[in-house]
Amino acid sequence: MPPAPDAPPSPDLPSGVPDALLGEYAPFGNVALDDAERWPTLTPDGAAHLDALRHHPAAPVWVHATGDRLTADDLPVLAATARRFTEAAGAAKVAEAAEAAGDSDARTGTSHPATGCDVPAWVTDLVERAHTVVPRYRRARDQRRSHARSPLDDLPPVTRDDLRADLASFVPVDVDLSRVLEGTSSGSTGAAVVVPLHPVAVAADLALLRLLVRDAGATWEPHEDRLGLVNLVDQRAAFTYASAMTGFDAASGRAASDPAVPLMARVNLDPGAWRDPADRSTFLRGTDPQVLSSSPLPLLALADLDAREGLGLHPVAVVSGAAHLTPPARARLRAAWGVPVIDLYGLRETGAVASRADDGPFVVVPRRVWVEILSDDGTPVADGSPGEVVVTTDENPYLPLLRYRTGDRARIVRPHGPGGRVELHDLEGRSPVRYLHADGRWLGSVDATQVLQAAGIAAWQLHQRADGTIDLTVVPDAPAGAAPSGRGPGSAPGSGAADAAARALRQWIGRDVVVTVTTPARLGHGRARRYSSDVPGGQA
Repeated sequence: MPPAPDAPPSPDLPSGVPDALLGEYAPFGNVALDDAERWPTLTPDGAAHLDALRHHPAAPVWVHATGDRLTADDLPVLAATARRFTEAAGAAKVAEAAEAAGDSDARTGTSHPATGCDVPAWVTDLVERAHTVVPRYRRARDQRRSHARSPLDDLPPVTRDDLRADLASFVPVDVDLSRVLEGTSSGSTGAAVVVPLHPVAVAADLALLRLLVRDAGATWEPHEDRLGLVNLVDQRAAFTYASAMTGFDAASGRAASDPAVPLMARVNLDPGAWRDPADRSTFLRGTDPQVLSSSPLPLLALADLDAREGLGLHPVAVVSGAAHLTPPARARLRAAWGVPVIDLYGLRETGAVASRADDGPFVVVPRRVWVEILSDDGTPVADGSPGEVVVTTDENPYLPLLRYRTGDRARIVRPHGPGGRVELHDLEGRSPVRYLHADGRWLGSVDATQVLQAAGIAAWQLHQRADGTIDLTVVPDAPAGAAPSGRGPGSAPGSGAADAAARALRQWIGRDVVVTVTTPARLGHGRARRYSSDVPGGQA
């Protein structure tokens, strides 16, 4: 049984685990596979290389072990996916050139009602297939609410709450579930969703990343003495691990070169995640990662650490995601290392949606991703008009999504006509926010996510007033169709979980917490902004 939301810190938890709410971060507490299962194609030389990283004298306290799970049969599929990405990017450039020359081909296919643009053939195929193998759409077919040839815009948008309530209804019945990897997404309203992922779909992110790095003007080739990639976090507790990117060659079109199979690590910058705080700089200096990947705040923290302690890092590229990267933050990162800074927009549920390598608009990536903009009442809007970003994607065989509401807002612009690139202007996504503890320390919003999810809160908005007081608006967790937890004689629905969350937050930040219980409808659908601050320096 998990600990109660108001349980005191446990003296039995390993070093680095802050309290009983975060017991899932106990070192290797969720490990079930051996290395041969994690990396089926890794040779003894590659395994020795990985083992050396794991036992680096200054390595952090690894608390997890995970691998890409790619088999020999997966590698040709991954290579084909990488070629498709490259060909799609090239086709868009050809279409732009043809449009500029007034020589564009006649358009064919199903036209979107609001934009007049052709819906890609793969979208039409996905609608047809979903009504055959995806339970949600099979039911809609049987109830005559839609059918295999329904236009995309006739299908109702899907929300995060739909996934939480009945994830199984979105998983095709004809897929082999023995390969499922579990990813989690906390979204911007806070409700955690477990996302089933296929190993090739996960590895394909590497293919896309390498393409984006190349298009930004950088070269990313493995170097035996350097980490290929580091994924950074900066929070009180997190899964950290060392891994091998055995799909790198297939994802980049290179010939197999096992001795050069690049390694990666997920590293926590928090000093408490290291055996000795000095090890943090020693490890990063010694491994000198080629690609730095994180959200803006940890990347800025690393830039400050590099400048302060002379790490001498020289990455080939920096990749920022999960939160809005402001122009000043980009400039700071660019000044720190003098390399491209790629801003990647997407969700765990959909994968990458768009990216940019400057402060201009985002460009939809060359994956099977189709983006619409809907008005507040759910109807499509014309290009150039603002509205909610809604995504259709067919890259993850375990979770194809038709018209998934992101909760983010933007305008679509097609500067080179229907066949060219698709731009997202004025994208309003998640902003990085930090909170000021009563003792003057800054605390990251990721820490707040861990506290509130562990306390049984499904969704929330967390705001810090200028005087430091915390305003917490919560939707307590409850099964679909059930009352929120905490209902009892003389108590408001959800008050038990809300009070527990408030206590946990007070302990976390050392300040007064004013809590309000609300409903999902009042809090907002999609990815309503859940973190904000009026404290100077809190809102990046």
